[in-house]
Amino acid sequence: MQFSYRNDQPALAVAILREVGQWLVDTDRELWSVDDLTLDNLIDDYTRDKLYVMYADRGNGPEPAAVFILQWEDPIYWPDVPANTSGFIHKLAIRRSFNGQNLFASIVDFCRIKCLEQDIHTLQLETDAKRPKLMQFYERYGFQPTYKRAMQEFGKSFTCQFYRMTF
Repeated sequence: MQFSYRNDQPALAVAILREVGQWLVDTDRELWSVDDLTLDNLIDDYTRDKLYVMYADRGNGPEPAAVFILQWEDPIYWPDVPANTSGFIHKLAIRRSFNGQNLFASIVDFCRIKCLEQDIHTLQLETDAKRPKLMQFYERYGFQPTYKRAMQEFGKSFTCQFYRMTF
């Protein structure tokens, strides 16, 4: 499978996030409120032009397969990390039709390359600490748990498990 990435399709990226978000709601695994997944909530000075759509080509031409934010500064989740010293992955969502096809490995590879282009050797992400399967998933791909902290996003409180990968 061949992959490509575009960061100039914010409306499509939000549509994919909402699609995956609705699937999570429908399967009693809500991670984000679908109504909160809007351009106004997701795009700011730190995320502008950093919302990527991943395309996968399974032999019939490229199809939108996943979405994620890769940003270089995050004063909300990572206020103690200086700008341009780490990459931060947020709002990662893989469409159901691409489930189980190891897209995350390609996303991590893409993010690692983008980091190295800026002489950055750390990639970080976080997730709801009440999701052990998702936490195990990140750990299988080499992310190391660092700490937990209470967070708020879109008016909701939760405990986050923070992860770090160094390369």
